[in-house]
Amino acid sequence: MLFLLIQILPTEFMPERTMFYWSKMYTGQIKPGDTYAKLKKCITINIVDFRCTPLQKLHSSYHLIEDEAGYKLTDILEVHFLEIIKLADKEIPRGENDKVIEWMEFLDAKSKGVIEMLAEKNKDIKKAYDILQIISKDEKARMLYEARETELHDQLTRIESAKNKGKAEGKAEGKAEGKVEVAKKLLDLGMEVSMIAQATGMKEEEVKRLKD
Repeated sequence: MLFLLIQILPTEFMPERTMFYWSKMYTGQIKPGDTYAKLKKCITINIVDFRCTPLQKLHSSYHLIEDEAGYKLTDILEVHFLEIIKLADKEIPRGENDKVIEWMEFLDAKSKGVIEMLAEKNKDIKKAYDILQIISKDEKARMLYEARETELHDQLTRIESAKNKGKAEGKAEGKAEGKVEVAKKLLDLGMEVSMIAQATGMKEEEVKRLKD
């Protein structure tokens, strides 16, 4: 599991600000009493429209590496800089199939033609472009798209809440009884039988009997 932080920051104290945000994200994963096993890898991505490193690179990445041997101490730290302003520097080398550079060009694109060309090369960019077209087309289309997305998130949230509640009630009153109680509440909310069965682990026939 990765924690991802995308930053668009001002020019001052970039290394210090980056490490500050990274440290907050990393240490914020655990609470008093937790073990270090809960700590997951954190990645910080800085997307900037100014020069923040002296390197002749559009995309630079950093890790915790021993100075002489080059041994990586741990994989938990990863910092990236995407310097979009350097796209105009033709002397900076770039790979023809570099997916990161393609995303930088997408973010910096000044015309529809450039975006469509990138979408043809990169299926992930095409997906992002298709969504952008939907939400940019008109107000009604944008609202319909957002409504569909909201409903999807709501359904997933209800399922996850039902699972968690089923686990908690199952410990106190028995797993079977806990599932039944959760199924009843979801039926009251109007959720479909098939989704309730998936959320609780019950058979659809059992849920139908509760509904009847």
